[in-house]
Amino acid sequence: MSEIRIPAERRYAAELAALAADDKAARPTGWKLSPRAVETYVMGADRPVGGVPITAKYVGDRSLVQVATATLASDRALMLVGEPDTARSWLSEHLSAAISGDSTRIVQCTAGTTSPARSWRAARRSPSRTGPW
Repeated sequence: MSEIRIPAERRYAAELAALAADDKAARPTGWKLSPRAVETYVMGADRPVGGVPITAKYVGDRSLVQVATATLASDRALMLVGEPDTARSWLSEHLSAAISGDSTRIVQCTAGTTSPARSWRAARRSPSRTGPW
């Protein structure tokens, strides 16, 4: 079966590798990139890093990405809330790809679920999800 969409960590592998090779800043335990490099990956860079152009994946407010990254770096949970079609899933996929190298490690709840807690538990048991749950 062919993939509908290539996961971010594969599609942008060259960008992630260039950022990791150039990244000299401290990284939180288990992170593939430093918080600053995560921000650069998500928001893009004005000039190439290690000869590789870093494209913008999110064109919203930079401070939102900074707060989200700082929240995750402090080992707290992050919940993105907002109107439909405001790139919450897209942003979470790219944050996960840059931080853990695996964008499938996200859990989502939608308006169609009757209980976020039930959806969270179901996602934790799902064999399609990977992670330290």
